Amino acid sequence: MPHKDPLARRTYHRNYMRKYVTDPAKRLQRNRVANERATRIRRWLDSYKLRLGCIDCGYRRHHAALHFDHVKGDKILNVCNAKSIAQAQIEIEKCVVRCANCHAVRTFTLYPCYEPMAKRVKKVKTRKLRRADPVGL
Repeated sequence: MPHKDPLARRTYHRNYMRKYVTDPAKRLQRNRVANERATRIRRWLDSYKLRLGCIDCGYRRHHAALHFDHVKGDKILNVCNAKSIAQAQIEIEKCVVRCANCHAVRTFTLYPCYEPMAKRVKKVKTRKLRRADPVGL
């Protein structure tokens, strides 16, 4: 509620913060609700990934090794950061599920960041180091 008087606005804001933000019981309640929602979304995403498996190799043993790979449209957010299952579903329509290995290989082949390692390795001159004589023998 905006106030023209700065003092009244400050007083209103201070009371609001005490009542809704800094109150430990309300903060715990908000955190509990947010954690439950995030857990529900995470579990749904995990079961979805396991149900589909990797599109390339068929892997479906553990959900942590399966990633959402954006292949269509513009990426608005990471699927894991969705605030609801509906929001996640909208973003999943642009994705396919790939295992971590297939995802890394496909991403590297699409966006190579450097030339292959064999071309970059140069022969480095090394010199032999003499061992120090053991002391006291």
